[in-house]
Amino acid sequence: MLEIKQNGAVLQFVGELNCNTVVAHWPFKLMATLPKQAEFDLSGLQHVDTAGLAWLIQQMAKAKQLGISLKFKKMPEQLRSLASVSDVLALLPTE
Repeated sequence: MLEIKQNGAVLQFVGELNCNTVVAHWPFKLMATLPKQAEFDLSGLQHVDTAGLAWLIQQMAKAKQLGISLKFKKMPEQLRSLASVSDVLALLPTE
């Protein structure tokens, strides 16, 4: 299960971001509600698989199309490791 809560410019992700949960957020309509500076708070993610990672990368591309500067905050170590092994960590807008 994945829950996404919006608080202004911050979207907080809680639960699992995987092949089973990303389909419920396709297309990701909340992206169009974000201001030009936005954050994904990933601290509540308990598990992310490669489909979830690909979904995040796709959201980065969508944000760019919409003129939104997107940052990923509080990335869990499991997601960071997956991105590193997948050789995409440098692409992710993290702090």
